[in-house]
Amino acid sequence: MNIQINSLTNANIYIDGVGLLGRAEEIEVANPKHKMIDYKGLGMAGTAELWAGVEKLESKIKWSSFDADTLAMSASPFQTHSFQARGNLEQYTSQGRSAELPVVYLMTGIFKDAGSPTFRQHKMVETTSVVSIYHCELFVAGVQIYLYDVFANIYVVGGVDQLSIFRSNLGG
Repeated sequence: MNIQINSLTNANIYIDGVGLLGRAEEIEVANPKHKMIDYKGLGMAGTAELWAGVEKLESKIKWSSFDADTLAMSASPFQTHSFQARGNLEQYTSQGRSAELPVVYLMTGIFKDAGSPTFRQHKMVETTSVVSIYHCELFVAGVQIYLYDVFANIYVVGGVDQLSIFRSNLGG
């Protein structure tokens, strides 16, 4: 049996189509987190955990320098921005690197917190922005892994619309 190792070690961030190469130190992308509720009833020996929706989504961007353009962009709580994180997924087998595949996270949201700069002697200023995410998608090698949009009531995983019957039952 051949083992395949997937290695994703770097990325670039884009906001509204503008590349921020080297301006961010890290990004924590938003992934749908399932909201679960406990269900227990008479006659049941235990408690079941049931899906009840998706938690609110947040993304965090840690900036590697003091960037006035980004701070100005993050000042408005009403301006929606498109965010993109693009990476290069390397696949390795016993024969070495066997493939390089694009990984693309797409997100839409608003800056919730621009971040408060931390000033220290002889150190770069650090700032972390928090973004409330309304729409997110993940693609690997051009294949959509998931799509979630809170306002459109859409949640697609592996090409299967998880909420189609729900929307239909609600009349939407």
